[in-house]
Amino acid sequence: MLLVTAIAVSNGNRNVSGRLFMTPQSSDIYFRQDQIDRVFALLTSTDKELQKRFNEYLLVDYEDESLERLYYLDVSEIARFIIDKIKAGQTSFFEEFFNQIEFILSNCDDYVGELIVIGLFESIQNAGGKDINYYQGFDQWLKPLSKQNWDELIDFWEGQDWRTK
Repeated sequence: MLLVTAIAVSNGNRNVSGRLFMTPQSSDIYFRQDQIDRVFALLTSTDKELQKRFNEYLLVDYEDESLERLYYLDVSEIARFIIDKIKAGQTSFFEEFFNQIEFILSNCDDYVGELIVIGLFESIQNAGGKDINYYQGFDQWLKPLSKQNWDELIDFWEGQDWRTK
């Protein structure tokens, strides 16, 4: 059975409440903070070039194995790759990539859900900026739970006026 995690966040005088992701019962959670490499392995498995680039990033940025992993920076590396690919029109792996995101969001703990929504989605939207149409440009790949979170993230930062444009 899935439980809905609700958030209430204040942005100035605007409050946003809504589902971030589905939180399964603890015994059903597959993607959890203490096994975060599962998340990165699944996301990067969707494209050989992404996998290669991410592995190279890890080798360079964590050459010193005593360094603590910074997962939000790690996921932003994936976001930059996604932005580069959408700008280049090279989106053949996006269907599988966003299928995996939906699977992760449906089977994760709070930390992993926030990593996907706040880390990955927000990085794509912010870093892509005006260079990509993040309002509707990803709709063909976003699945229901991902789409809801994607849109609520935009609502949080920009309000809902974008929905009528």
